[in-house]
Amino acid sequence: MLHPHHDRLRAEVASWYHTPAPVIGYQIERRRFGFYRRNVANPRSARIILEDATPHDVEALLAGAREYFGESEIDLWIDDRSKDAILGPALVDHGCTRSDSTIYLAHVGPLPEASGPAHLVIEPVAAANLRDFVLVKLKAFANSEDEPSPERVAEEMAVREAEMRGPGRFFTVRIVGENAAILAYYEGTDRLIFNLATRVPFRMRGIAKLLLHRTLADSRDRGCRSVIINTNPEDTPITWYRRIGFTDEVYWRQTYLYRPDIRTKTDFARPIS
Repeated sequence: MLHPHHDRLRAEVASWYHTPAPVIGYQIERRRFGFYRRNVANPRSARIILEDATPHDVEALLAGAREYFGESEIDLWIDDRSKDAILGPALVDHGCTRSDSTIYLAHVGPLPEASGPAHLVIEPVAAANLRDFVLVKLKAFANSEDEPSPERVAEEMAVREAEMRGPGRFFTVRIVGENAAILAYYEGTDRLIFNLATRVPFRMRGIAKLLLHRTLADSRDRGCRSVIINTNPEDTPITWYRRIGFTDEVYWRQTYLYRPDIRTKTDFARPIS
């Protein structure tokens, strides 16, 4: 089932990654092969949304990427499946690693029924409790209760602080005083849920479903055009998202990782002089 504004949503979501967003730290420059994107809150960030590259351009593309971003690991995005089928193998042949794909699904249909555990409290995140949000997010995404490194926490907090100054809205869930889950979205005519995670000890209790229910209900009350969630189509949650109404694909992308310090297949094939 498609969203009533399906075509507009497809164009809107794609435009998010082509447009600078200085209030949350994203700088974008249109160059020969696509859109080159940095996040000033994360000095190691480096991303190219590929537009005009062909397999014959890959060597020049990667040389230009090294010159532009230095030795940072670079994400290369292709957001068209037919283009990926042609360009992706050439990127791999030049030393890039095929990583995850990401699908964006718009919610269609009625609100899902939801009820969470007793003594659950949903709290908005501000500067005072941002660290709590970050710790839950890093543990949940790592599927581990190990404490993340101070460096990783500091890096994540810098990014989230920038987002909070703009359209980022963040929430934590506490159960009997303990931080258990998080949800975050960008506010706007179209809400994008970009973080939804529950710590391992609190899973399978209906917490994530309750968070989605409340976000969807609030979006309708506020007159939002859509609510969109993104996820890896190979991960288990996508089946659950579709079952509760996130069924309309409005955007897709495939990521490749390029590490400038690693020699490529082509390099190994060349004689060393």
